[in-house]
Amino acid sequence: MIRIVNRLAALLAFALLVPLSAQTQEPRFDMTVTADATKANGSPWDGVPRLGNSKLNLNAAPDIAVCLVRANAKPDCLWKPQGRRLLSQCQNAWTCRFDNVALAPLPIGLVFIDIDARNHDIIDVAVLTDRTDARANDEIADSLRTAMSVLTPHRSEDTKERLVRSAKLLALADCADGKPCRLTQSQFVLTKK
Repeated sequence: MIRIVNRLAALLAFALLVPLSAQTQEPRFDMTVTADATKANGSPWDGVPRLGNSKLNLNAAPDIAVCLVRANAKPDCLWKPQGRRLLSQCQNAWTCRFDNVALAPLPIGLVFIDIDARNHDIIDVAVLTDRTDARANDEIADSLRTAMSVLTPHRSEDTKERLVRSAKLLALADCADGKPCRLTQSQFVLTKK
């Protein structure tokens, strides 16, 4: 009887430890995002558009945040809530580093945003994948549509759909070796932890 209880205890302990060890082996990266000096249309990210990136436009640099979008889940955004305001970890900066970011399971959507008081600007949208699984990539596209509705509720549905359709599909291996992955208005670099 004692032998059976000891075996059950050992099995239970093993079952409890397996998920913990699986979590510690999850791939983690430092992600550095660099936004272009202006939006694709030439206007500054923040500040007064007619002043451009002149010295008079003190807040021209974006307030970069990254939202991780997993299939059938709410976006997990990397920013600093401060009361009712959202702040970037790097306020008014062209480059922002996000430490120890979990990018599993793949595919995973990345939404790079410029935090604004009323309606965030979308800097870029990308999907990191390790395979060409059409069903999994479609699920991420659906989750990206939902994320766009949450992050940019005032944008038109056509704009949101265009952003999802134009999302770059990138192999994680291509971006994980410290080489910049270029998007439309930005680039990012992943450094494995």
